[in-house]
Amino acid sequence: MPPAAAAPPPTRVSVIIPMRNEAAYVARCLDSVLAQVAGRDDVEILCVDGASTDRTAEIVADYARRDPRVRLLHNPRRIVPVAMNLALAEARGEVIIRLDCHSEYAPDYIAQCLAVLHRTGADNVGGYITTRPGRDTPVGRAIAAATSSRFGVGGSAFRVGGGEREVDTVPFGCFRRDVFRRFGMYDERLVRNQDIELNHRIRKGGGRIVISPDIRLIYYNRSTYRGLAAQAFANGLWNPYTLYLVGEGLGMRHFVPLGFVLAVLALALAGFLWRPAWLGLGALLAVYLVGAVGAAVSAARASGASVLLILPAFVVLHFSYGFGSLIGVLTAPLRFRRAPKSPPVPARAHNTTGTSQ
Repeated sequence: MPPAAAAPPPTRVSVIIPMRNEAAYVARCLDSVLAQVAGRDDVEILCVDGASTDRTAEIVADYARRDPRVRLLHNPRRIVPVAMNLALAEARGEVIIRLDCHSEYAPDYIAQCLAVLHRTGADNVGGYITTRPGRDTPVGRAIAAATSSRFGVGGSAFRVGGGEREVDTVPFGCFRRDVFRRFGMYDERLVRNQDIELNHRIRKGGGRIVISPDIRLIYYNRSTYRGLAAQAFANGLWNPYTLYLVGEGLGMRHFVPLGFVLAVLALALAGFLWRPAWLGLGALLAVYLVGAVGAAVSAARASGASVLLILPAFVVLHFSYGFGSLIGVLTAPLRFRRAPKSPPVPARAHNTTGTSQ
């Protein structure tokens, strides 16, 4: 029997939580984190509020008054990469753990992050997401099932499960502090895809990213088709924007919905000039429908959600994502000036308006 792996040495940890308008979730998130670090004085929790218009900052300030490990920082620019860079300038930890308010973490989440980081020697580690609806409704459960399906999200490894292995990205991430010295900070131009882009830079520079089933978290997804459509459209929109600004960082899988939508539009328009194109359109949609029905049946068996509600979730997800990418391709040159293919200088610590409470 092989000897047990050595326990990771004591490590100072900085937990960074970007947030905006998370009053419904922030207390549960902080309670989850504080329960894991009870009795530890080598952990700090940096909550970076992005100009919330609800009670998020007040709730965090109340926690900070009661526990000096909790600190409130302010991010007037609101977006996540700015929040991360502001917090990194303040952080004192040897390990950086980036969390999200909209998630719930296993009771040993932090301990397992540190253990996997120590055991594998990776630069960034993370876990597999279990997706649950933000509201427990039939449609919410169907959307959670669709976004946990390989047909729904393609090769997004952290959503569909697996073993411990090297991957291209992980949700949120637990980093060695020197990662940001060696590979750079978060790219503040990217409203979305900033985690994917940073992880691409790490791997391109020779770093390693490992996902492990020992690291477990729950993500609360959108619970309406309208909410899913808005989320998918924004995700799709920022894929061309990311390539336009950075020049790399995304794989072909991120553009499959765009290819599908372009094929549908091209065949539909071509049919006015050459009617057999409409037959091709019908065949394409029939193949998609057969695949969607099969995937919906499989997802329903695994989740207990309704097949009839999972099926439209697939359609909303894929078409919204694809149309978002199409709009991104058309508008990127209008929205952005051609930028250098490297991240700009990040925000500095003095840009924070928050202080220790």
